[in-house]
Amino acid sequence: MAMSKNLINLLDDAVSETLSGLSYTYPQLEHHVSHRVVLSPDHRNRQGKVALICGGGSGHEPFAAGFVGSGMLTASIAGSIFAAPPSIHITYALQCIAENNKDGIVVVIPNYTGDRLNFGIAIEKIRQADVAVEEIIVDDDCSIPVNEQSVAGRRGLVGMLFVIKIAGAFAEKSFPLCKVAEIARCVSQNTATYGIGLSACAIPGQGLMFELAQDEIECGMGVHGEAGYEKIKIRTASELVMLMLKRICEALSLSANDSVAVIVNNFGALSQLEQGIIVYEVVNQLQKASIQPVRVYSGVLMTSLNSVGIHISLLKLTENHGNVFIDCLDEKTTAPCWPGCTYSIPSILTPLNTLLKDVKKEEVEKIGILLNMSDQCLIKLCLKNACVAIIEKEAYLNELDRGCGDGDCGLTLKRFANGILSNLENLSLSHPATLLLEIANIAEECMGGTSGALYCLFFTTGSKILASFRQEKDMRSIWFCAFRSGLNCLEKYGRAKVGDRTMIDTMYAVCTTYEKLLKEYSSDFYEKITTAAWEGCYSTRNMKPKAGRASYIKQAQYLKEMDAGAFAAAVWITAIVQTITNFIE
Repeated sequence: MAMSKNLINLLDDAVSETLSGLSYTYPQLEHHVSHRVVLSPDHRNRQGKVALICGGGSGHEPFAAGFVGSGMLTASIAGSIFAAPPSIHITYALQCIAENNKDGIVVVIPNYTGDRLNFGIAIEKIRQADVAVEEIIVDDDCSIPVNEQSVAGRRGLVGMLFVIKIAGAFAEKSFPLCKVAEIARCVSQNTATYGIGLSACAIPGQGLMFELAQDEIECGMGVHGEAGYEKIKIRTASELVMLMLKRICEALSLSANDSVAVIVNNFGALSQLEQGIIVYEVVNQLQKASIQPVRVYSGVLMTSLNSVGIHISLLKLTENHGNVFIDCLDEKTTAPCWPGCTYSIPSILTPLNTLLKDVKKEEVEKIGILLNMSDQCLIKLCLKNACVAIIEKEAYLNELDRGCGDGDCGLTLKRFANGILSNLENLSLSHPATLLLEIANIAEECMGGTSGALYCLFFTTGSKILASFRQEKDMRSIWFCAFRSGLNCLEKYGRAKVGDRTMIDTMYAVCTTYEKLLKEYSSDFYEKITTAAWEGCYSTRNMKPKAGRASYIKQAQYLKEMDAGAFAAAVWITAIVQTITNFIE
């Protein structure tokens, strides 16, 4: 079994060092290294205010130390990775708080056996010193059916943050201990969380904690690296969110016209792109079910080391307490990792469900040379075959782009090709100048990035040249002028030239060959154009890149193959040439 790669020193020092890193980042937090305790700056000066304490195993960062601050936790205690903190450390944290606090302490405990036992020992000890303490055991996991639950009950997951934030706001408003504990229990009872994992995690220096096939996901995952309730085949984000919300809505008895607050929590290794998609799906699916997501929070909040996965947690805004919950969620906190801020509160001017209006596209004026029906059929066929050829090479283009690019050259060009194909029946095939301008607009809209800008420039400039010509018979010369002007524009704005390992190498080779062939009659005109394209493409092998993203790559093993952009240009040029050859035969 392969061991995980990690940026650590010694495993035994990892927890202390990461807490130190947090305290260096937020130096007003007070870090007691020997007990792995983090205290809020105001823990010695909370007259008239209840204190909150929480903790658990490490590997879940930033929970719980990241949520220490006024309006949330007064103290946190960290155990070793995936292990409850020792009771002696919890007792120490309670003593630190009780020393200057006579208004009581609410202890929020994740529902795991080790946490319940160790926090329980510390609570009983501190009560013997006449310190008023209320414990809240949070068990928001709804992935295991009630009839299958063990005596351990449901796990405590990221829904704990709803409890901590709302109870913390109550404490800041100087409510007595009994009221802070009461609201905390009410929040806990109205919170449900469901998690899915795309991969297991690995404790530093060890292998994955369980096996998960490439086409499988784990449903009902917690945060300690353990397997979930069941394995299912991977599905789309929309389908998975639907499954998760169904379980959560059943657990909370949610129905149409209810309102909720939402937390979308990243297990630690899910990309932010994917997390944004999950948030999008959660909000849209809730709204379609007539359940209003009044507040939405998203972030890396309670992780499972390097696991890829997501938790969705909903807090039901009950008729009796809904407004109170929202007011407390909106209260300010100095806790550095709480994801809420001023922008979390919807504006009257920008409601949560703002819809984009369809924008009517303006028609491009038909300008320049008018083609006959035969030439229109040919140009349509050229476009179709060039696009199909690019789409067929998507995976290979992505592979060429991997290592010295971002691995999406094929995907980007496929979007361009699909954009042309979807508009093929409506393009101005009769007027080449207008056609190139329409193609440039498609590149600008569909592609994005450097490739989109380059192709947009190429076709826009070519269109300008074509528009300057009147009706003439020598279309080979006219197309050459358009190609040459487009290439000049690419060299001007892209700053790449022949020999820099870019698409220019293919296009320059074609352009120079094209120019020579115009001066002499050649029966193998099209064959020579194709040969030039591939010679230019193959010349980029082992070539040192001097332009584009690849210019930052210095490792030779990534530069042995052809440049992806050069290869793509050779593909579509070849497809056009072959189409013309077949058409005129």
